Amino acid sequence: MMKKFTRLCFKIFIIPVLIAAGHLTVLAQSGIYGGGPIYKNRSYAINELRNSGYTYVVVWTIHIDASGNFNFNAEFPLVQNGTYIGGSAYPNFADDMARLKSAPTTINRLEFGLSAWGSSTFANIRNLIASQGTGSGSILYRNFQALRNTFPMVDAINFDDESTYDVSSATALAVMLGNLGFKVSLCPYTNSGFWTSVATNTNNQRPGTVDRVDLQCYSGGRNNSPCNWNFGTIPVYAGLWDAEKTTAQVQSQLNTWKNACNARVKGGFIWLYDDIDNSSQTAAYATAIRNVFGGGTLNTAAVTFYRDCNYGGLGISLPTGDYTLARLLSYGIRNDDISSVNVNSGYSTRLYVNDNFGGNSLAVTSSNSCLVDESWNDLASSLIVRAGSGARTVSDEAGRKTNLSVAPVLKGFILYPNPANNELRLAAGEDLAGAFLQVFDLAGRPVMSLRNINNRLDLSRLKAGVYTLVVNKSGNVITRQFVKQ
Repeated sequence: MMKKFTRLCFKIFIIPVLIAAGHLTVLAQSGIYGGGPIYKNRSYAINELRNSGYTYVVVWTIHIDASGNFNFNAEFPLVQNGTYIGGSAYPNFADDMARLKSAPTTINRLEFGLSAWGSSTFANIRNLIASQGTGSGSILYRNFQALRNTFPMVDAINFDDESTYDVSSATALAVMLGNLGFKVSLCPYTNSGFWTSVATNTNNQRPGTVDRVDLQCYSGGRNNSPCNWNFGTIPVYAGLWDAEKTTAQVQSQLNTWKNACNARVKGGFIWLYDDIDNSSQTAAYATAIRNVFGGGTLNTAAVTFYRDCNYGGLGISLPTGDYTLARLLSYGIRNDDISSVNVNSGYSTRLYVNDNFGGNSLAVTSSNSCLVDESWNDLASSLIVRAGSGARTVSDEAGRKTNLSVAPVLKGFILYPNPANNELRLAAGEDLAGAFLQVFDLAGRPVMSLRNINNRLDLSRLKAGVYTLVVNKSGNVITRQFVKQ
């Protein structure tokens, strides 16, 4: 940011998202550069952000010293020698980051800022990469791996280099971060050639890693226009500052750019200077941006999953949907870390012992204060959440219902090709003749039921989409997702 890094600031983004059907829908995104209110004033800041209409939060900012140590916002040590130590200063920091995504909320993406005006972070990164590289033994790799392990809900690292501008080391860092599971966003205000080179070189080596550009159009970048910054297919979002623009001026300027830039500007953000302050201002700027780009609807909390029994520890509420392990981690729910479940009226969930909805499963249709009693404590690696009470029950030959809670697993089961066109083939380490097959859509509705005859499933009547196949052979059960093209 074009301010001294010892000050706190916040960016709020509104960004449209392209949905799978190919239509452009608009969804508010919130990005916040600043650390103070999130960890210092957590009693109100977390809920203020969750309910303000933003969905993209960038927490500002990480600085890296010459030895590779991370500190946060020049206020407390974060990571040293491959170990997260930030919990000593702010023990709730990681859990509060996860709560930002807990329903009901509009937030669906979290980022950490990296560097700022006046910081030597990117110069130190250049020197560390020159001496150690970015392999698994390097200090940068080990420290970012520790950050990833502690904050699996953080989706991206936001580059705010404002002085070093070394393409080679910035690209190497971005590729390393992509390999660790982070996305990378860029936050330029000048030197467009550097930023376009980093984006192009990174995505040539690791496609999709750099996925957005947040253009500073305030302070030192006040003369910028998103019409003049071209990153190809990477979307550019124009940023303004509340110290320079009122809400009405923000709305007017963003609307002008939206109309003038030939669809290049995909959204906007507001830099709120340390102003997440339990007032109406945060939401007021969100409204101004939504009036141009739309979005910002709260999702609905269906089921809350708790780390400890008796609804204790970190609790994350999820809306309806299918949650692989990777998706659970993106919400801050770790592998084998669910001990109690609060089910809101009108919903249900099914827990799976394996990732990708495989292995034994447990249907939960009402709140359960301790899964120890079900022999299911700390076992879930994936799950589904559904409206209604039937989180994918399976009918056996006699039409009875089985909840799959302790069913053995079919060994060596595979389905292919996946994605499939009109036919899906099945194979396993045992004979599947006579197995009962059911196919469910993403809403949990059964769309096909039949007895297996020749290990082939005719998909010609199904619409294109994602489905779940449940196979039951003499009580041995397996579930797998597949894509119908």
